[in-house]
Amino acid sequence: MLIDDERSVSCGGDPFNFLKSVLKGIYIQLDPGQDAKILVTKEKYPYEKAIFEALVTNAKLSMLDLIEDGQDFNILVRKPMK
Repeated sequence: MLIDDERSVSCGGDPFNFLKSVLKGIYIQLDPGQDAKILVTKEKYPYEKAIFEALVTNAKLSMLDLIEDGQDFNILVRKPMK
């Protein structure tokens, strides 16, 4: 499983578009059927589960789970098999 820790990253721009870019990068890095966990802070990404699901789907990934872990979100995704 690929783990991408974005909790301490300072993007300087719009966090929504930054997360879109992160997810597209994850798609490129993963092999079909491989999973990834993206770690983000709730403070920087105060979105509802539906928003995360839409971003993940837009990146052509499948959302496995969204786990609240204290001040963080753990977004679990999978690159679908072709």
